[in-house]
Amino acid sequence: MGNQNFAGKVAVVSGAGRGIGRAVVRDLARSGADIGMCSRSRDELESLAAEVSEMGRKVVAVPTDVAEWGQVEVFAGEVKQQLGPVNLLFNNAGVSMDNGPVAESNPATWRRVIDINLMGIYHVARAFIDHMPRGGNILNTGSGAGENPQPNDSSYCVSKAGLHMFTGVLAMEVWDRGICVNTLIPGPVATLIANSQTAVWGTDADSEKLILAEFQGKPAPQAPSEIVKPTSEVAEFVHYIFSLPETGPTGQIFSIARRPF
Repeated sequence: MGNQNFAGKVAVVSGAGRGIGRAVVRDLARSGADIGMCSRSRDELESLAAEVSEMGRKVVAVPTDVAEWGQVEVFAGEVKQQLGPVNLLFNNAGVSMDNGPVAESNPATWRRVIDINLMGIYHVARAFIDHMPRGGNILNTGSGAGENPQPNDSSYCVSKAGLHMFTGVLAMEVWDRGICVNTLIPGPVATLIANSQTAVWGTDADSEKLILAEFQGKPAPQAPSEIVKPTSEVAEFVHYIFSLPETGPTGQIFSIARRPF
């Protein structure tokens, strides 16, 4: 994995400012792809855009709340105008921000999770799918929580379950155009979502190492077989999926977790 040349390809990554998205942008740019990317964090986008430019790639970076269709339209318009049709789409933006039983949940916060994790995935796919050429590849970031109910995390579970179904439906709608659509379940990764007790996002090697270090010598999260992995391992798997031909798998859920669901 990790040796496919994406020169001449255009890749879009949502949730690009931090964690998995940031690692995927770096990997795809190193492999030759021009990059369209969005997140809500302007400073993080700008620093990553500078990295991509230094690699000699074209880059379009637009601060975007994927829950807002109008903002996604603006982002997509900039990408299409400056980079052209999109070949690879890593639909990655997501949050977990409603922890507690349903009876104590805040309806506005609950809805916000759905708007980002499910409507955001739809918005980004909808904005690019019409002009995606044959051989295009879409990978949506899902979660084991979408397959296995978890108490005190209802909005996240529901949003990811809906995302998994959306992947399957879209895959069946575009397979005859030679476009593959799949879901990735990353499992525990060294980002803030992996450890909500730390204020550090995995935006660079040092902060990611700090998060990984916090799990050393502690019980594994979610299952005894699990480990917290660096974002680079997830980026390698995304790279592999994007390297597959148009006759490859579609409508599937790929998990790099170390537990059954």
